[in-house]
Amino acid sequence: MPVGWSKSVDFYRNAFETAVQTDLAQVRYGSVPTALWLAAAVGAVLALTLARMALLKRKHSRAHSGYGIASAFRRRPIVLMLQAGPKLLVAGAVAILLAAAADPFLTTTEEVAGSVESRLRIDLVDVSGSMAWEMLETGKSKAEIARESHLEFLKMRRGKNDRVSLWLFSTYPYMVDDFIIDDDLYYSQVDDAPYVITAILDRTMIVPREKTRIVPAEGSSNIARPLEAIMKHFDSDDAAAGAAGARRKAVLIISDAAVDEFSEDTFMELNRRSIVPYIVYINSNSADAERREPPLIERIREYGGDYFDVRDQDSLTRAYRAIDEREAVQVEIKHVAHKVPIYPRFLLMAMAMLAIAIPAGIAGELLWGTYP
Repeated sequence: MPVGWSKSVDFYRNAFETAVQTDLAQVRYGSVPTALWLAAAVGAVLALTLARMALLKRKHSRAHSGYGIASAFRRRPIVLMLQAGPKLLVAGAVAILLAAAADPFLTTTEEVAGSVESRLRIDLVDVSGSMAWEMLETGKSKAEIARESHLEFLKMRRGKNDRVSLWLFSTYPYMVDDFIIDDDLYYSQVDDAPYVITAILDRTMIVPREKTRIVPAEGSSNIARPLEAIMKHFDSDDAAAGAAGARRKAVLIISDAAVDEFSEDTFMELNRRSIVPYIVYINSNSADAERREPPLIERIREYGGDYFDVRDQDSLTRAYRAIDEREAVQVEIKHVAHKVPIYPRFLLMAMAMLAIAIPAGIAGELLWGTYP
């Protein structure tokens, strides 16, 4: 299958899955007046167009000229329906764009009072330039494979009350959100996160442009900075929780392990704080290549952690069990409402509809535009 055709299929599949997964009954809107003003503007333009067509005489036309066309030579109903299809798609796309302008969002609420048993974890996702390269024998980027594996892991952990914080790293670390227990919100955060953060996107990188963030001075894989930042974040969380002793924690690294640097002291500090490192290894080596663990994986295993090869069918199950064996802690939960914007889903659906309607309308005009 050609690359261009494959990307088109993926585009329409993603748009369809997005539409199916959106529960419209749960959607709320934060800027309805803006959408109403835009709808009024669109309605005014449409009304003026219809008035012009109805009241003004077309150029070079006379009511008494021409011949009557027999019904046998007129457009058939099926042709009229085919010609109306692109127009309906455009109308639907405009309606969805107006809905996107109303700032649609989902709300998720934690309503648990008191405390729950939870396992503390930070998910550290590699979004460096090397993750944009193709995963051998798959036709997908390493970043896409990593994201699919991460989401599958989260499905397995659903309902386990994990208290998780999402971090991304390239040359520098980025915290997406603080610790939360809401499974649906966290899944949405991971799903919406970029695949790659880099300074340049060259032709060897096969990630969608909408999943790429271009940031100057980014692109390398520096894991020392994010690990240091994570330790500070865990320390702050321990202080806020008033923890008397070291609580057992885990950091789950999703990476191809092609990092530029890491230090022995960093892993010693992780061990001192009872932070166990794990890595979901995005192994891009061929199946018959010599098996050799990268230095990062060797260091993780030295300090009580483990790695899970994404090429191994049972790796995510083992990762699930490893996290499940961590010591659970008591976590206080308050009533907190979260707002998750979903306007990109509406934009994606509208773009998919326009991508079908415009070529279909042009084709219909060429085939039947001059037909009686």
